Amino acid sequence: MDVSIAVLGATGNVGEALLLRLAEGALSGAEVSAYASRAMRRDSVEYGKATIPVKVLAEAADSGLTLAFSALPAAIAQRIVPSFASRGTLIVDVGNNCAGVFAGPLVLPGVRPIPEAEIARAGGARTPSAPGWLLGTVLAPLLPLGAHTITGLINLPASAYGRAATEELSQQVVASFNLQDPPRRHFPEGLAFDTLPEDADAGEWSARELVLGAELSELFGINPARVGVQVCTQPVFTGMTAALHIRGVDDAEAAETALRDGAGLATAGRLRTLRPRKVMGRGLVYFGGVRPDPSGDGIHLWVAADNVAGAGAAVPVALAEALVASGLTTRVEA
Repeated sequence: MDVSIAVLGATGNVGEALLLRLAEGALSGAEVSAYASRAMRRDSVEYGKATIPVKVLAEAADSGLTLAFSALPAAIAQRIVPSFASRGTLIVDVGNNCAGVFAGPLVLPGVRPIPEAEIARAGGARTPSAPGWLLGTVLAPLLPLGAHTITGLINLPASAYGRAATEELSQQVVASFNLQDPPRRHFPEGLAFDTLPEDADAGEWSARELVLGAELSELFGINPARVGVQVCTQPVFTGMTAALHIRGVDDAEAAETALRDGAGLATAGRLRTLRPRKVMGRGLVYFGGVRPDPSGDGIHLWVAADNVAGAGAAVPVALAEALVASGLTTRVEA
């Protein structure tokens, strides 16, 4: 396979998940390279059964790559991603860190047709944030049934903030047991044995919560005012859960059938299995507990998904596989 692929930010949680997914999928025959900033560099990372060296991020721009995944923090991605697109390397902004900075369309494979012409013009695409992926995957099959408003609560894990945040949660747990002062760089108010709601002023929504409305609006044309999902962070290492209320759907049985047939969705035999630890490493969104609202105003359901394996790896790799299969990677010019 004459395709060269780079993972930018290969030493982080998402970068490693991308490498794992690539090694198992249709692009396993491609030439894959790993890059990271100097501060986050390790000598090597695992790619399938091989070990590949980690190169300095600055060396990636002029390497003649076919396609690159950006698994970089937002501040770095917003500088790097547009420059790659301008050089002719097809770039995938994983997690929508470059909204408003990079013109690539927001894409959720399997849920909506991939806009190849727009991707070619922009030099790449963005994939949704982890909460946006979860909501978009659930909402897509319910829109034909009349769904128009989604509210509820999403519980994020420490891994939503990167590898260092996950390690800090572990250190906070140990320090708490040993009656020591825990590290508080990523979670200044602490996270171990606690819950952190989004820090927003009274009467306002947080930036992270507003992004959800913008993403669903871009994907489906929904009025952002119809998206009122709160976000909080729980003391778990990886995996999201959500309690959702979707209005406009009158028939809970029809909704469950639509969800079972929906792209990127799966269910479980027992609702209790839909929790972060049980979905770790899986690239699907799992749903259960579909029930009518007591007042007849729509339906409620419970959702669980691995933010890293799903939004971080399964979605962008599925997009890349489709773009390579379509031949688009050979038609993008600087």
